[in-house]
Amino acid sequence: MNMSIRKWLLIPLAILFVLASLPTLSFLLYQAAFAGRIYLGVKVLGLNLGGLTIPEAETLLRNEFINYKGCSIVISYGNRHWELSSGEVGATVDYRATAFMAYSIGRQGSWWKQLLCQGTALVRGVNLLPVVTFDRGRALSLLSRIAREVNTPAQDGGLSIRVDLSLEEVQPRDGVEVDVEATLRQVEELIASMQPGEVKLVVNTFPAAIVDTSKAKEQAEKLLKSRLILRFGGKMWAVEPAIIASWIKFSQVPAQDGHIALEVKLDEGGIEDFLQGIAAFINREPLDARFDFDPATGSLTPIIYSRKGYKLKVEEAVSLVKQALLEDREYVDLPVEVLEPKVSVEKAYELGIRELVSKATTSFKGSSAARVKNIKRAAAQFHGLVIPPGEIFSFNRYLGKVTAANGYEDSLIIWGDRTRIGIGGGVCQVSTTAFRAAFWGGYEIIERHAHGYRVHWYEPPLGLDATVYAPMVDFKFRNDTPYYLLIETEVDEKKGTLTFYFYSTPTGRTVEMQGPFLSNHVSHGPPEYREDPTLPKGVVKQVEWAVDGVDVEVRRIVKEGDRVVHRDVFFSRYKPWNAVYLVGTREG
Repeated sequence: MNMSIRKWLLIPLAILFVLASLPTLSFLLYQAAFAGRIYLGVKVLGLNLGGLTIPEAETLLRNEFINYKGCSIVISYGNRHWELSSGEVGATVDYRATAFMAYSIGRQGSWWKQLLCQGTALVRGVNLLPVVTFDRGRALSLLSRIAREVNTPAQDGGLSIRVDLSLEEVQPRDGVEVDVEATLRQVEELIASMQPGEVKLVVNTFPAAIVDTSKAKEQAEKLLKSRLILRFGGKMWAVEPAIIASWIKFSQVPAQDGHIALEVKLDEGGIEDFLQGIAAFINREPLDARFDFDPATGSLTPIIYSRKGYKLKVEEAVSLVKQALLEDREYVDLPVEVLEPKVSVEKAYELGIRELVSKATTSFKGSSAARVKNIKRAAAQFHGLVIPPGEIFSFNRYLGKVTAANGYEDSLIIWGDRTRIGIGGGVCQVSTTAFRAAFWGGYEIIERHAHGYRVHWYEPPLGLDATVYAPMVDFKFRNDTPYYLLIETEVDEKKGTLTFYFYSTPTGRTVEMQGPFLSNHVSHGPPEYREDPTLPKGVVKQVEWAVDGVDVEVRRIVKEGDRVVHRDVFFSRYKPWNAVYLVGTREG
């Protein structure tokens, strides 16, 4: 091929090379031209940033969005709305980050991806959203405030009884609690879009536990209309509706649907309290008969007639009242236990009281009128008393309260290491006499206490006195025979004696007393003289008499035939007692 032909062939090849090199050259020239600058066609919300350096773009963005208040945000929940702006939740445009984002367009990925992105921006444009940041703590605070307005605890269904005895019903309501974090994420997305919009509160619901009150309401309404009358022995007690209302309690029970239902229950404690008040009218102890015994005829004459006792069976009555109310029955016959007396007039002959089996007499001669009155009053408490076989006689139980209201007067009593004026002086004369009758009757002595010092009224013999002081110090014996024991008392004011008579069926018992055995003698001290302003000056009056102290032991052997029934030792320790004189100091 000659030179001319080759020359003509090179021309089109050169043209093709130039044409093929133009894109690459253009790309290189374009890259060189926009080195450090944002490519053409890149915009932020329509603001053209092409050709600007990052600092220039940042400045332009700052100037453009300096007064940016953010988009309108509506927080909604049902028919409630809260209007905010993104600026209120602390949203701001990050100018530098936005400029960097614009600069990165066309500079990421492989060279051909960069070329494609640059071309797209050049031909069609790329419109970016600015980079927006916001104060998360501020946003949480605003949403938490809204949540406090919305949050509602679950309300269980319920019933209560008004003062007018009508029912007040509380409707169940589900609880609501705003999920602040989930709502905040939606707010973030809306702010990032730079568009106004609505965000619905994300809420969690908590169902009420008690939703069914219908059955309880029906039961309560029925009970509040109930009529209830309690009956016993011709007496009736109407239970007022207000009382029944106070017994109505609402309790929670599992329902089949997994919820909790209300159920009416009757307060057993309240019913019991009400019945205890009725029991106070019904309950009474049985009254044992008392008798006078005629030794000549062997007959018994009632001086106090026996009487049955009653005791309301409260626990059983509670069940009956509940059942009547739940079954809508109007009347309840109260269950009452009848308490039979241990000693009845009707069975007087069966008591086996045949003859005198023991008696004891003590002297109170020289006692004051008040002391005599107290002795008579105390002795009367035991007259006609019948002690059944096996029963324990308690002196204090039958004596009752020693008070002025019960007819006792002030007299000398032993108190500590001296005598003094007190209510009931002389009662120990009665307990001592009762002790001696039981002693000589051969009955089992359960409790006996000696006086602190010797009392002349109780001698002789020494060592057979018995003091009492309710409720700590008592005298007790057991009727350990198979027969009833009748006690009678007699006060002979003329002779100054008190006698206890024990009537029963003879057991053939014999009583042997050994002693008294004296030991540990302690001489009394010198007389004491005490000034007394109630006595005229120069008058001296003796009120205490000297007596030595001594230990005394009395032994008793009770037999039935050759069999020893009781072998007892009664020990007494008497302290010495000084003579006491009152010396008058009153002038004139």
